Amino acid sequence: MPGIFHTVRRAGNTLRRKWECFANGLRFGLIYSRTRWFKMPGSVRAAGKTVSLQYPPETGVRSDFIGCVISNEYGLHRKLPEVRTIIDIGANVGFFSLAARGHYPHATIHAYEPNPRVLPFLSSNLSKLDIGVYPEAVGASNGFVSMLDAGPSNQAQTCSSDHGEIAVIAFDRAIQRIGGQVDLLKLDCEGAEWDLLQLPECWKHIRNLRMEYHLFHGETFAQVEEALRRLGFAIILAKHDLGFGMVWATQSRQPR
Repeated sequence: MPGIFHTVRRAGNTLRRKWECFANGLRFGLIYSRTRWFKMPGSVRAAGKTVSLQYPPETGVRSDFIGCVISNEYGLHRKLPEVRTIIDIGANVGFFSLAARGHYPHATIHAYEPNPRVLPFLSSNLSKLDIGVYPEAVGASNGFVSMLDAGPSNQAQTCSSDHGEIAVIAFDRAIQRIGGQVDLLKLDCEGAEWDLLQLPECWKHIRNLRMEYHLFHGETFAQVEEALRRLGFAIILAKHDLGFGMVWATQSRQPR
């Protein structure tokens, strides 16, 4: 009997996930059935507007779109209270910000992306959606960095450089720019998240986190857990892969 219950529960979870993906597709004007049959659309509907999608010819684009928009891997409208302010750090071509606008049509959204190669796609995809686009990296302090961009754009990394030409805005300045409180912070900045996790005063102004973490230099998930615990966050979901993973967390203290 326990085996039967496990099978039924697993089948129920699979059906629920399929239904959620289908419903998310409808939210953006798409018909989604199965990943293997999915082709990138030329346009989507978000917040009552038609958005023509622009993106580089890279294999990762399709999986990023499915993850942000269809599978809702960042958990928009899941385990989140009212969301009025959103910061997207590592916006790439804007799929998360576009999805966030579809779920939260009246939120203030700021998207940060330092890679010059994808900025035209990002600006085009978000131009109709009243989303602030900032061609900057976000770091511990204002400054400049260089870009390591020898492969897919969603894996490009910033690096410190005496001759960097890409602007960095301090994390606290980005928070103040959106009004001083962040209801939802999305982080996917290819390892730069570790510098931001060293800024405790900034995290007092953040209510909820959705982060892709990276273990490029021998870090461990235990260090991710400890860093978030130290900042006052409780992890509510964690998914692991080889060298990276996804974390959902919420602030256990009341933000200032």
